[in-house]
Amino acid sequence: MLTLLWITGILLIILPQLWVRSILSKYSKEPSSIGKTGSEIARDILNRNGLGNVTVEMTSQGDHYDPQSKAVRLSENFYRGTSLAAVTVAAHECGHAIQDAESYGFMRFRTAVAPVVRICQFGPMLLMFSIMLTAFLASPIWKLTAMIGLFMYIGIFLFQVITLPVELDASFARAVPVLEGSGYISPDEKENAKKILQACAFTYIAAALFSLIEILRWAIILFGNRSRD
Repeated sequence: MLTLLWITGILLIILPQLWVRSILSKYSKEPSSIGKTGSEIARDILNRNGLGNVTVEMTSQGDHYDPQSKAVRLSENFYRGTSLAAVTVAAHECGHAIQDAESYGFMRFRTAVAPVVRICQFGPMLLMFSIMLTAFLASPIWKLTAMIGLFMYIGIFLFQVITLPVELDASFARAVPVLEGSGYISPDEKENAKKILQACAFTYIAAALFSLIEILRWAIILFGNRSRD
């Protein structure tokens, strides 16, 4: 059982990443019909939605929207590039800026709980530490440490679940209509743009499933074997 969970977890990390890299690589080489850079598209979308206060910046930290700084940040490839991938990713990140401006419920909640989740990131490390404690301390002590670590891991999972509607809404309720309705992509490009967004969205789904599997695996390791008592 543990081996199966471990293998499934590894596949959930590797396969979605390979898929999204393949998709982004393919459509990063395909010029968009509009011929504008990702940064130009982002600026245009933001201006059309009355978000002149939101900046468009180049980053080396991965494509994202920063609600604190009010900034859409794009990697150099998408910031300067005119590919279909650049246009699509720029529209997606602008979708988050529009969510923020409209006080989209899930996004507000995610932003509010983010500081707590940063603490929860230590959960997996605490679980590993609890296993090490079994060699030195009595059962109640290491189990208490393990329970804390497990609850922190559950916090990570719940945050990932909250993130899913935020990402899906930014992609399919905002980016796709904007891209199509404003003429940023041609009708022939629509399906390929959706493929890009679907691949990116699945990485979030896979991450949540990975966390759930890890929670189950750790629960079995820590509490399924009564011989540790």
